[in-house]
Amino acid sequence: MNDQPANLVTQSFAWLAALAAGLGITTQDMVYMIFGLLSVLISLASWLGGRLDAHRQHLEDQKRTRILQTLVDDLQTLNRAEQIEIIRVVSEVLKKAGN
Repeated sequence: MNDQPANLVTQSFAWLAALAAGLGITTQDMVYMIFGLLSVLISLASWLGGRLDAHRQHLEDQKRTRILQTLVDDLQTLNRAEQIEIIRVVSEVLKKAGN
């Protein structure tokens, strides 16, 4: 017999080949399925990450809108000079936020 020391890679491929043979498919098909599943999991994780980012951005936009609405409501109680100054400052802040 050809006795060689078994290492982790050899054992992994031996188990993979045994599993594929037990399922009645080739080892190559088994590897394709494993990498296909891995790509589906990566795509799903990427999609979920994008959805979470979009949700966080939506909450931030809602918060910003509430702050601006409160400011606009409070402007009505101020005199004309104060209103103009606050509108100028808010306009500058919004321009900076847009960049």
